[in-house]
Amino acid sequence: MIVEPRRQIAARVVSSIEQALAKRHALMAAGDAGAVDELLHAMHTVKSSRFNAAERLERKNTLSLFAMSMVSLYFVGLSVWQVIYAPLIADAGNRLITLVSIMSSVFTLVLALIEAMNDYRIKAHHMHACALAVNELYQELKLMRSGDAVVVQEFRRRYNAIIRGCPFNHARVDYLMARAERAESLGEKAWARLRYAWDVYALYGLCLLTPPLVLLVCR
Repeated sequence: MIVEPRRQIAARVVSSIEQALAKRHALMAAGDAGAVDELLHAMHTVKSSRFNAAERLERKNTLSLFAMSMVSLYFVGLSVWQVIYAPLIADAGNRLITLVSIMSSVFTLVLALIEAMNDYRIKAHHMHACALAVNELYQELKLMRSGDAVVVQEFRRRYNAIIRGCPFNHARVDYLMARAERAESLGEKAWARLRYAWDVYALYGLCLLTPPLVLLVCR
Protein backbone atom coordinates (compact mmCIF):
# COMPACT_ATOMS: atom_id res chain seq x y z
CA MET A 1 0.00 0.00 0.00
CA ILE A 2 2.90 2.37 0.71
CA VAL A 3 5.07 1.34 -2.25
CA GLU A 4 2.55 2.27 -4.90
CA PRO A 5 2.30 5.99 -4.01
CA ARG A 6 6.10 6.18 -3.89
CA ARG A 7 6.25 4.75 -7.41
CA GLN A 8 3.70 7.28 -8.62
CA ILE A 9 5.65 10.14 -7.04
CA ALA A 10 8.92 8.88 -8.59
CA ALA A 11 7.24 8.59 -12.00
CA ARG A 12 5.93 12.14 -11.74
CA VAL A 13 9.37 13.43 -10.72
CA VAL A 14 11.03 11.66 -13.64
CA SER A 15 8.39 12.98 -16.02
CA SER A 16 8.87 16.52 -14.73
CA ILE A 17 12.63 16.28 -15.16
CA GLU A 18 12.24 14.99 -18.72
CA GLN A 19 9.82 17.81 -19.57
CA ALA A 20 12.19 20.39 -18.10
CA LEU A 21 15.11 18.98 -20.08
CA ALA A 22 13.06 18.90 -23.27
CA LYS A 23 11.99 22.49 -22.73
CA ARG A 24 15.57 23.52 -22.05
CA HIS A 25 16.79 21.81 -25.24
CA ALA A 26 14.02 23.52 -27.22
CA LEU A 27 15.01 26.92 -25.82
CA MET A 28 18.68 26.29 -26.59
CA ALA A 29 17.83 25.22 -30.16
CA ALA A 30 15.70 28.33 -30.63
CA GLY A 31 18.53 30.48 -29.29
CA ASP A 32 21.06 28.86 -31.63
CA ALA A 33 18.71 29.32 -34.58
CA GLY A 34 18.31 32.97 -33.60
CA ALA A 35 22.10 33.38 -33.44
CA VAL A 36 22.44 31.88 -36.93
CA ASP A 37 19.77 34.20 -38.33
CA GLU A 38 21.40 37.20 -36.67
CA LEU A 39 24.82 36.30 -38.09
CA LEU A 40 23.36 35.70 -41.57
CA HIS A 41 21.61 39.08 -41.45
CA ALA A 42 24.84 40.83 -40.42
CA MET A 43 26.78 39.10 -43.21
CA HIS A 44 24.16 39.99 -45.82
CA THR A 45 24.11 43.64 -44.76
CA VAL A 46 27.91 43.96 -44.74
CA LYS A 47 28.46 42.20 -48.06
CA SER A 48 25.79 44.33 -49.74
CA SER A 49 27.21 47.52 -48.21
CA ARG A 50 30.72 46.69 -49.38
CA PHE A 51 29.63 45.74 -52.88
CA ASN A 52 27.86 49.12 -52.99
CA ALA A 53 30.99 50.82 -51.66
CA ALA A 54 33.16 49.19 -54.33
CA GLU A 55 30.79 50.30 -57.09
CA ARG A 56 30.51 53.82 -55.64
CA LEU A 57 34.28 54.23 -55.37
CA GLU A 58 34.81 52.96 -58.92
CA ARG A 59 32.32 55.52 -60.17
CA LYS A 60 33.98 58.29 -58.20
CA ASN A 61 37.35 57.29 -59.64
CA THR A 62 35.99 57.42 -63.20
CA LEU A 63 34.18 60.71 -62.60
CA SER A 64 37.24 62.21 -60.92
CA LEU A 65 39.46 61.45 -63.88
CA PHE A 66 36.84 62.66 -66.37
CA ALA A 67 36.20 65.89 -64.45
CA MET A 68 39.92 66.54 -64.07
CA SER A 69 40.45 66.09 -67.80
CA MET A 70 37.53 68.34 -68.74
CA VAL A 71 38.48 71.12 -66.31
CA SER A 72 42.07 70.99 -67.57
CA LEU A 73 40.66 71.30 -71.08
CA TYR A 74 38.70 74.37 -69.98
CA PHE A 75 41.89 75.96 -68.68
CA VAL A 76 44.02 75.15 -71.75
CA GLY A 77 41.29 75.98 -74.25
CA LEU A 78 40.46 79.34 -72.70
CA SER A 79 44.13 80.26 -72.38
CA VAL A 80 44.79 79.46 -76.05
CA TRP A 81 41.62 81.27 -77.13
CA GLN A 82 42.59 84.33 -75.07
CA VAL A 83 46.06 84.45 -76.65
CA ILE A 84 44.81 84.07 -80.22
CA TYR A 85 41.83 86.41 -80.03
CA ALA A 86 43.23 88.91 -77.50
CA PRO A 87 42.98 91.93 -79.88
CA LEU A 88 39.32 91.14 -80.59
CA ILE A 89 38.24 90.71 -76.95
CA ALA A 90 37.25 93.66 -74.79
CA ASP A 91 38.98 94.26 -71.47
CA ALA A 92 35.95 93.02 -69.51
CA GLY A 93 35.90 89.84 -71.59
CA ASN A 94 39.62 89.33 -71.04
CA ARG A 95 39.18 89.67 -67.28
CA LEU A 96 36.27 87.22 -67.33
CA ILE A 97 38.22 84.65 -69.33
CA THR A 98 41.18 85.07 -66.98
CA LEU A 99 38.89 84.53 -63.98
CA VAL A 100 37.36 81.37 -65.46
CA SER A 101 40.84 80.07 -66.39
CA ILE A 102 42.01 80.59 -62.82
CA MET A 103 38.88 78.84 -61.49
CA SER A 104 39.52 75.92 -63.84
CA SER A 105 43.11 75.59 -62.70
CA VAL A 106 42.03 75.68 -59.05
CA PHE A 107 39.38 73.00 -59.66
CA THR A 108 42.00 70.88 -61.42
CA LEU A 109 44.30 71.16 -58.42
CA VAL A 110 41.47 70.33 -56.00
CA LEU A 111 40.43 67.27 -57.98
CA ALA A 112 44.02 66.06 -58.24
CA LEU A 113 44.48 66.39 -54.47
CA ILE A 114 41.20 64.58 -53.75
CA GLU A 115 42.14 61.78 -56.12
CA ALA A 116 45.59 61.44 -54.54
CA MET A 117 44.29 61.45 -50.95
CA ASN A 118 41.36 59.09 -51.41
CA ASP A 119 42.87 56.63 -53.90
CA TYR A 120 39.43 55.39 -54.93
CA ARG A 121 40.67 52.49 -57.03
CA ILE A 122 42.62 50.85 -54.19
CA LYS A 123 39.72 51.31 -51.78
CA ALA A 124 37.30 49.84 -54.30
CA HIS A 125 39.56 46.80 -54.74
CA HIS A 126 39.68 46.16 -50.97
CA MET A 127 35.92 46.63 -50.61
CA HIS A 128 35.17 44.22 -53.45
CA ALA A 129 37.57 41.58 -52.12
CA CYS A 130 36.06 41.87 -48.63
CA ALA A 131 32.51 41.61 -50.01
CA LEU A 132 33.43 38.48 -51.97
CA ALA A 133 34.95 36.85 -48.88
CA VAL A 134 31.91 37.67 -46.73
CA ASN A 135 29.56 36.45 -49.47
CA GLU A 136 31.41 33.13 -49.68
CA LEU A 137 31.14 32.68 -45.90
CA TYR A 138 27.48 33.73 -46.01
CA GLN A 139 26.63 31.11 -48.63
CA GLU A 140 28.52 28.43 -46.69
CA LEU A 141 26.63 29.14 -43.45
CA LYS A 142 23.34 29.41 -45.30
CA LEU A 143 23.82 25.95 -46.83
CA MET A 144 24.99 24.38 -43.57
CA ARG A 145 22.34 26.05 -41.41
CA SER A 146 23.77 24.39 -38.30
CA GLY A 147 22.40 25.28 -34.87
CA ASP A 148 25.49 24.07 -33.07
CA ALA A 149 26.85 26.86 -30.89
CA VAL A 150 30.45 25.83 -31.58
CA VAL A 151 29.89 25.97 -35.35
CA VAL A 152 28.16 29.35 -35.11
CA GLN A 153 31.00 30.73 -33.02
CA GLU A 154 33.54 29.47 -35.55
CA PHE A 155 31.68 31.21 -38.38
CA ARG A 156 31.48 34.38 -36.30
CA ARG A 157 35.23 34.22 -35.69
CA ARG A 158 35.94 33.81 -39.41
CA TYR A 159 33.54 36.64 -40.25
CA ASN A 160 35.21 39.00 -37.77
CA ALA A 161 38.63 38.04 -39.17
CA ILE A 162 37.49 38.99 -42.69
CA ILE A 163 36.14 42.35 -41.48
CA ARG A 164 39.33 43.13 -39.55
CA GLY A 165 41.42 42.14 -42.58
CA CYS A 166 39.92 44.93 -44.68
CA PRO A 167 41.83 48.20 -44.09
CA PHE A 168 38.82 50.38 -45.00
CA ASN A 169 35.20 50.58 -43.95
CA HIS A 170 32.16 51.34 -46.06
CA ALA A 171 30.38 54.69 -45.69
CA ARG A 172 26.92 55.23 -44.28
CA VAL A 173 25.52 55.87 -47.76
CA ASP A 174 26.56 52.32 -48.73
CA TYR A 175 24.72 50.95 -45.69
CA LEU A 176 21.63 52.99 -46.59
CA MET A 177 21.71 51.61 -50.13
CA ALA A 178 21.99 48.06 -48.77
CA ARG A 179 18.98 48.65 -46.53
CA ALA A 180 17.04 50.24 -49.39
CA GLU A 181 17.51 47.11 -51.52
CA ARG A 182 15.37 45.14 -49.05
CA ALA A 183 13.08 47.97 -47.93
CA GLU A 184 9.45 48.24 -48.99
CA SER A 185 9.16 51.97 -48.30
CA LEU A 186 9.54 54.10 -51.42
CA GLY A 187 10.58 57.04 -49.26
CA GLU A 188 13.51 55.12 -47.79
CA LYS A 189 14.62 53.99 -51.25
CA ALA A 190 14.36 57.52 -52.65
CA TRP A 191 16.31 58.99 -49.72
CA ALA A 192 19.09 56.41 -50.09
CA ARG A 193 19.41 57.05 -53.83
CA LEU A 194 19.43 60.82 -53.26
CA ARG A 195 22.25 60.48 -50.71
CA TYR A 196 24.11 58.20 -53.13
CA ALA A 197 23.77 60.63 -56.04
CA TRP A 198 24.89 63.56 -53.88
CA ASP A 199 27.96 61.68 -52.65
CA VAL A 200 29.01 60.49 -56.12
CA TYR A 201 28.08 63.33 -58.47
CA ALA A 202 27.83 66.60 -56.51
CA LEU A 203 31.50 67.66 -56.39
CA TYR A 204 32.31 66.66 -59.96
CA GLY A 205 29.14 68.26 -61.29
CA LEU A 206 30.10 71.49 -59.52
CA CYS A 207 33.61 71.45 -61.00
CA LEU A 208 32.34 70.73 -64.50
CA LEU A 209 29.43 73.19 -64.58
CA THR A 210 30.75 76.22 -62.67
CA PRO A 211 33.35 77.52 -65.20
CA PRO A 212 31.06 77.47 -68.27
CA LEU A 213 28.13 78.85 -66.22
CA VAL A 214 30.24 81.75 -64.98
CA LEU A 215 31.38 82.40 -68.55
CA LEU A 216 27.82 82.35 -69.88
CA VAL A 217 26.20 84.38 -67.11
CA CYS A 218 28.86 87.09 -66.87
CA ARG A 219 29.68 87.56 -70.54
